[in-house]
Amino acid sequence: MYRSTLWGFPIETRQNSHQMFRIMCRFVWIPKYRTKFEEPYREMLKKIIGKIGYDYNIEIVELEISEDHIHMVVRSEPRISPSDTMHIVKSLAAREFFNTIMT
Repeated sequence: MYRSTLWGFPIETRQNSHQMFRIMCRFVWIPKYRTKFEEPYREMLKKIIGKIGYDYNIEIVELEISEDHIHMVVRSEPRISPSDTMHIVKSLAAREFFNTIMT
């Protein structure tokens, strides 16, 4: 197994039945209108994103939610493109977050 680092994180090759791969993606995004996240909402959002990662087999290596933006480093399989990964996380996290707040 080959090891190296990317953005300071140790990464290693992973494999499934037909492939060997090393895919890590770093995402940074801001909420609409740069809305500020208060502390209880940050923790809620971390749990929601962690659950989405677990459900969709996306390993969340690092997740930091600042006041007005979100940093996330993920590992996923080659069958999920980085844009699909981002789409899954952002859309489902927003939907679950607003459903939780509104109820």
